[in-house]
Amino acid sequence: MVNQANPLAKHFRQPALYLSLPSRGVFYPEGTVELSATGTIPVYPMTVKDELALKTPDALLNGQAVIDVIRSCCPGIKDPWEIPAVDLDPIFIAIRLASYGKVMDFSATCTHCKTESDYSIDLNMVLDSVGKADYNRPFTFDNLVFKFKPQKYRNINKMGMITFEQDKLIQNVVKNETLSEEQKMLEFKKGFEKIRQLNIDTVVDSIASVTTEEGVVVTDPAMIAEFLDSCSRQIYESIKSSVQELTDTFKIQPLQLKCDNEECQKQFSTELTFDHSNFFG
Repeated sequence: MVNQANPLAKHFRQPALYLSLPSRGVFYPEGTVELSATGTIPVYPMTVKDELALKTPDALLNGQAVIDVIRSCCPGIKDPWEIPAVDLDPIFIAIRLASYGKVMDFSATCTHCKTESDYSIDLNMVLDSVGKADYNRPFTFDNLVFKFKPQKYRNINKMGMITFEQDKLIQNVVKNETLSEEQKMLEFKKGFEKIRQLNIDTVVDSIASVTTEEGVVVTDPAMIAEFLDSCSRQIYESIKSSVQELTDTFKIQPLQLKCDNEECQKQFSTELTFDHSNFFG
């Protein structure tokens, strides 16, 4: 039996825009991203199925909903778990823009008088303000040369889940009246140790290589983790600060707003956050 072409095919969704990735596709493993001749990826509007996926709490928590929506709307990205951090926010913005248009409404609280007001923003302007990621510049500390890289979504999601679980655990310990103060302190200590290790893991995942004064290049994450566990606090803080400084260069800049309260009318800034459970709604 010959398969009949669907007469509705011409009404299927089409790319709404083409996104230039800040990473330029550099940090993706081979075969995980497909760029056009102009270095862009097509972005499609969300389907009803995609919207429903983003309303499923468990799928949001483990990251699967975000992965499924990116696969649907950005087919050029073959493995969304491998998306580097520099591309995440632009991809989310592009999907929302393709699905709901350029205007996004949001609420913000004035930092001066604490008045909450409603505002609107043009997402095209936000997208245009995102810079290209430059991880070529080396950083030198204590005769060691570091090269950094953006974290992958897989690691970001994993760390987010661990942080969520630890926060929930601490809250449960506080509320648990059957535990003695000594037992609570022991549980807190375990939780804080996991958070400390999480911070170290974040830095490890952000280091591409370390070159010694003898010219030996170290890329093994286990060796780098051992070094961070054993180096001085000053070196660790310097490395962590440099990673954060590099991260801030491609971060969405805070919005400059004016308070709607007639008795205030002052300027204030606010972060444009991306809560996946409501950013696409």
